[in-house]
Parts: sequence; C-alpha cells; structure tokens
Amino acid sequence: MAIRTEEQKIAQAPLEVILGGEVYKIRPLVIRDSREWRQKCTGLMTSLVANANVTTDNPDALGTAMGVLMVQMPDQVIDLFFEYAKDLEREDIEVVATEAEIAEAFLGVFALAFPLTASLGKAMGKLSQ
Repeated sequence: MAIRTEEQKIAQAPLEVILGGEVYKIRPLVIRDSREWRQKCTGLMTSLVANANVTTDNPDALGTAMGVLMVQMPDQVIDLFFEYAKDLEREDIEVVATEAEIAEAFLGVFALAFPLTASLGKAMGKLSQ
C-alpha cells in the first residue's frame, strides 16, 4: 500500500488501489458518510474479538467461530470495502480481483476512514512529554 503524502491528504486526493491488475481511485468519504462506515467497521472488529476468544473446549462454539472468521468475515470485509469505495463497479471487479488485492486496498481505505485515530495517538504522545 502506498503511503499518502500530506499534500494528498489535504487536497482530498483519491486513494489509488490495484484490483484485478488495474489501478482504481477511491475518493475519501465526507465526515457524515465516513462516520456511518466507521460504525459498521467497528461492529465487524467487535465480532472478530468475540470469535477469537473461543477455545477448543467447546467444539460447537469453535465450529461456529471458524465459520465466522473464515467465511463470513472475509465477505463482510469485501462488503465494507465496496461500501466505502461506492464509485467502483463491484460486479466487474469481483470477477478479476483477488482477495489479496482487496485486503491491501482495504488497508488503504481503513487509513482514509480513521485518520483521527493516528492524530489522537500523536497528540497523546505530545501530552506525555
């Protein structure tokens, strides 16, 4: 994933991702739309944590958790990616892109959607000095 420069961030330049070997541009969402997307993303992460704590002591619960983590969660990540990248033609991309490409593109979208998290960490670091 390419690191976005400060100039790109300030200019709201689109994120460039590679899907199916082609370069696509994803525009950053405005605050209102990004807020809704971040809430959905947080729900997915909460589900990940809940299913990651299952042990082999309960085979039925383990089977359910494995299904969530290996089948449902990847599909939910793909859904979230295309909800953010709403200008892309999902049907066309899904027949040529790999999950590895979507995973890399999702990391870029995640960075677009959560810039204040990084800023908060930097601010907390300055306060502790």
